[in-house]
Amino acid sequence: MKKIFKDKILNIENTDLYDQTFLFEYVEDISSSSERQIIFLSDLLESRKNEEVLQKVSEKPAMYSEVYSPKDELEIFSELFEQALKEKKKIHIIWITLWEEIKMLEAYYESLGFMREDINAFDIDFSVPLVTVSCKIENLMWKGSDYKAQRSNIFFNPPIRETGHNKALFKWITRGVIAGIELWEFTNTKQDFIADCVRDEKILPLFMGKILKYNLEDAGLVGNIKELKIIY
Repeated sequence: MKKIFKDKILNIENTDLYDQTFLFEYVEDISSSSERQIIFLSDLLESRKNEEVLQKVSEKPAMYSEVYSPKDELEIFSELFEQALKEKKKIHIIWITLWEEIKMLEAYYESLGFMREDINAFDIDFSVPLVTVSCKIENLMWKGSDYKAQRSNIFFNPPIRETGHNKALFKWITRGVIAGIELWEFTNTKQDFIADCVRDEKILPLFMGKILKYNLEDAGLVGNIKELKIIY
């Protein structure tokens, strides 16, 4: 069995060297600390819920994305981002869904000198930035084209967005911009999805270890540490 550490993968002592199992640790029920405040984007979006659009989603389920519109989400995110920089306050925004939000973060992290040209990705010490973010696991699992089949099963807040936003979340996880994945209730289905991401190399093991635990700890967030075994 091999344990995923922050920057290396080591075989666990007294386990089979050829056993094809990764051991990850993840942070459950993360909460604010004296170092950084958590802000749930969904709480702020709820006040902008579009009831008129909601009445139409039974016939056109893909319209659910506009119940909590991308425009409103980006506006809220931008306000939080600008306020944090102005007040020099460390915040962690949970449940971003939009590529426009990630591009703002990318420009910010580049201005802090975290972009590495040699690997064309970011190497971020998440204790430094004033703004860090997590995406919700459901926004990785689903995309806008799934509304037709899944309907109310994927009516979340924030909503599942279009394919381009889904792809952007994966891209900026591997580029090191997104600090974590919010697992919420870590069901067997979600665990299987995480395992498939590792096995299919959508998210490499070291990156997965970082977004499940190490980045969040670096950002000053706290929670319960649990273990996850993935057979590859």
